[in-house]
Amino acid sequence: MGLTNFPNGIKTDQDGVLDGVIVDVSSAASSWTSALPFDAVITGAYVTIDTAVTVGDAAITFEIGGTAITSMVVTIANATSGAGVTYAAVAPTAEYSLTAGTPVEIITDGGSTDASLGKVCISYRRV
Repeated sequence: MGLTNFPNGIKTDQDGVLDGVIVDVSSAASSWTSALPFDAVITGAYVTIDTAVTVGDAAITFEIGGTAITSMVVTIANATSGAGVTYAAVAPTAEYSLTAGTPVEIITDGGSTDASLGKVCISYRRV
């Protein structure tokens, strides 16, 4: 395959996405993606919510094997939240190497109120 432009910044056949689900972005909890059968580096993340959150912002962070992916945070801002709103993570700066067979942990801080499902898309590049 040659160079192809895909949505979400995916540019080659070496790029892809891991999907995850946060049952409630307003509750402090963790969930995990599936593991990949090859090594990769994480390049970004998006979270789309299904209803507005209130009172405070919810912070979504990511870990690989118990180590935080440095600077990769999604903030679900209550002031701009609503059904179908998508939030992008700050790009990771370190600790973003993913070893084959290791899932990514998705962590919510419970900083907001009102239950809202979060659909997560984590982009990667195969190495």
